[in-house]
Amino acid sequence: MTIQLFKFLLIVCIVWVPFASHAQNYAEIKYLGKSSEDKGDTEWDNESYVAAIKYYKYALQEDSSNLDVQLKIARSYRKINDNIEAEPHFRTYISHLDLASASAALDSAKLNIPDSIKADILYAFIEVLASNKKYDEASLWFEKYRTLKHSNPEQFARLSAYAEHTGFYKDQKYYTVSHLTQNNNRSDFGPAYYRDGFLFISNLHEKVIVRSKTKETKEDYFEIFYTQKRPDGGFEKAVIFSKKSRIKFHEGPLCAYQNGSKLAITRNTLDNKGKILRNAEGGNTLSIYLADIIDDKIKNVKPFPYNSPDYNTAYPAVSEDGSFMIFSSDMPGGFGKADLYITHWDGEAWTEPKNLGPKINTTERDVYPSLNGNVLYFASNGRPGLGGLDVYKTILSGSEPGAIKNVGAPVNSNKDDFGMITRTGKEGYFVSNRRNELHDVIYNYTYTKKNDDKLIAYVYAVDTTQYEPSVDSMAVDSSRYKVLHNASINVVDTRDNNYLAPIEVRNDTFVYVLDTGVEYSVLAAKQQYFTNKVSFQSGSEMNGELDWPVPLDSMEVGKSMVLKDILYDFDKATLRDSSKFQLNYLIVMLQDNPTMKAELHSHTDTRGNESYNMRLSKRRAQSVVDYMVNAGIREDRLVPVGMGESDPIIDCQDECSEDDHQLNRRTELIVTDL
Repeated sequence: MTIQLFKFLLIVCIVWVPFASHAQNYAEIKYLGKSSEDKGDTEWDNESYVAAIKYYKYALQEDSSNLDVQLKIARSYRKINDNIEAEPHFRTYISHLDLASASAALDSAKLNIPDSIKADILYAFIEVLASNKKYDEASLWFEKYRTLKHSNPEQFARLSAYAEHTGFYKDQKYYTVSHLTQNNNRSDFGPAYYRDGFLFISNLHEKVIVRSKTKETKEDYFEIFYTQKRPDGGFEKAVIFSKKSRIKFHEGPLCAYQNGSKLAITRNTLDNKGKILRNAEGGNTLSIYLADIIDDKIKNVKPFPYNSPDYNTAYPAVSEDGSFMIFSSDMPGGFGKADLYITHWDGEAWTEPKNLGPKINTTERDVYPSLNGNVLYFASNGRPGLGGLDVYKTILSGSEPGAIKNVGAPVNSNKDDFGMITRTGKEGYFVSNRRNELHDVIYNYTYTKKNDDKLIAYVYAVDTTQYEPSVDSMAVDSSRYKVLHNASINVVDTRDNNYLAPIEVRNDTFVYVLDTGVEYSVLAAKQQYFTNKVSFQSGSEMNGELDWPVPLDSMEVGKSMVLKDILYDFDKATLRDSSKFQLNYLIVMLQDNPTMKAELHSHTDTRGNESYNMRLSKRRAQSVVDYMVNAGIREDRLVPVGMGESDPIIDCQDECSEDDHQLNRRTELIVTDL
């Protein structure tokens, strides 16, 4: 269900008859003496958007010139994901809006509102146009949007990509896609692999009474179902999973792991007695619950320890071995409306969740994660895409995401696309509302592009000072910068420190064949740029393609760079062997820039006597210079400088960990002449 990503699990009323007898009186008392617009506002505040639309339309009939109501109707349709109906109401409102910058607006016949509000309204309208596949018109309105003063670069990047939307279709011919749901009047979503088939969430069966704050309605009961493929390629009839363990509330997206013996599932937040737990505002949130699966039955259900009645934790994705879990939450301190977090199982308990950071999280919604080894799939409506939620992928290195890639059409469309799962990268399932915005459908896909069952990496250097939009990533990604011409690239397999040979060099991009599940070091160099070494994980999916941009920073007098992996043992000035490997890269940089001169600043940690540390740092700086002079670099180009403990990276005083001390023991290069 994508109408409200964190609000689709409604409280089921199990007191059927008494509740039915009082609901209508409640609504009438609530509305006594209110105008139609006020009634709509009440329903909006209660998140009953369908009812809000009804009353707003009454208000519009009473006064067709009420532009505020036009905007409220448009926004209400957006809330229920009906962009077709939202479009004409946005269009009517915007036709009366002065789109010049607020400081320069002169048309007294037009509405003049602050630029920030204009930008929000135009952003929503452009999103509606994209969802309705009107990309050309969306691009025209973007030109007006970009003249307004606004402060969200993510919105700018997302809207600008609609002009380049054809780039998302480049691999469409390699996909075959088929939908699993025949009925347009129900929703199926949240697929999760289980044994030989998959589990999913659906309102396939009964209807139940639910209560909003102002009315009583009948809603479909979301339950867990199971199906699997038949030998002929079709699917078995879906059956309710673990029927005897059904709860009195809706089930939500889930994940099975450890060979189907464990389950993580989204449900309403409940108290110790299994009743709805409400927060101070009277609302209920979503929470993650962990359970065992024994003989296809859900047993031993326990709440995730970081659930809260004050925020949502939902959409769990657990690694197959159960060592870590990624989930979505709107807990305080995030970057957007819903962020992705990671938590690890330490053998006894789950660690405190860590936000995956701004490289992956946007100011919008980042939701529905799934894992295939160290490849993370997720959905977002805050990145460049085709409209609505799109599916993206990244390769995790520990807890750090790599470059973010839009998986493209036909998995992604102009509507909401999410919940993608795969075991191979070549076949799997995803969810979309492209057939009917009000109902979600599970799709099966097969990716047939052949790389002779090889994993291919495209490696290139980019200039961090020259920004260039990209439809595949956000501003935090180095792939959004200009590709550098005539850079040198070297890829090293960290298992044996052997260099790989590219199979092709194409337009300043080096093409390599990789093994899966391996860490590679990539060195990029170019004249007048600092050499840089970046580590990449190859991921666990064969027959795939990886995009590996390496950012380079241009040289200027006074600029500095930390020499990575120039490490020393405690109380010694002797270079470790691993440091010499890194210094060889620095030697190449000096050879490529023969007029460059620099100072080498050596720093110690804070242990030991201050004067002794100063002497030690001088010896360390000299050992680096000596190594490079022995390799043929002129001595007058390098000046060793001992810094002692005067400038630590981590000022931890007497409470430093060993890792802190290691980081403080470092060598920096500062350019003094070019």
